[in-house]
Amino acid sequence: MKKDTVEEQLKQLLPESLDDIVRENRDKLRLALATEAELKNLQTSLSGASVRHSLTQWDILMLHVTEGGRKVSSPRLIGKLSETGESWMTSHVLSIDTEHGLVQTRNSVYRIVGPRAEEKDLDLLRVCGSLNEWGLGQRFGVPPIFY
Repeated sequence: MKKDTVEEQLKQLLPESLDDIVRENRDKLRLALATEAELKNLQTSLSGASVRHSLTQWDILMLHVTEGGRKVSSPRLIGKLSETGESWMTSHVLSIDTEHGLVQTRNSVYRIVGPRAEEKDLDLLRVCGSLNEWGLGQRFGVPPIFY
């Protein structure tokens, strides 16, 4: 039996899209970028809030979870810290103020800079790392990426 090369092993391990991150129990977790309707449901005014970080190449990633027949969606802000270029993924997003470029999560307020990113521009390894850090990786077959 021929062994896979390191390159072939990496290709099998690393996700090529959001849909390729969840590899087990796909009926229980689906990842997708927020729709315009989902963003509209999060809209509020956040002017005057103290900002933790500014993010570029940002978007809202939806974690659609089905548990016990009940569907729950958890929006998360993903992007790059403008200060360092480091990839970032936040806790649950409570609201977004696109007029003032602010996003309120459970723990902080972030400034969003520039237009929403496309899926091809997102750091899929950060998504894997965050899901693993939050204890979701093993259950959903997320590639074992850790930061």
